[in-house]
Amino acid sequence: MRLAMIVIALVWCAAVLWHGWTTLPHVPLDVSASDPATVEALNAARLNHALMYAAAALLPAGAALWLSRLLGRS
Repeated sequence: MRLAMIVIALVWCAAVLWHGWTTLPHVPLDVSASDPATVEALNAARLNHALMYAAAALLPAGAALWLSRLLGRS
């Protein structure tokens, strides 16, 4: 059971990583990429995106591993 939960957690993390990579914020072609305010906004959006996807990947995977450990003891 523990091995199955590890595999499920890894697959979950990989799926969230792929979805996060494909939806990474970018600068559209009709916006100036050299404007300092645009660069700052893009960096803030990418940081927020990375933190949200990291939480979406790691929290459920960690909970699944914790639950498998808890159920394995009884």
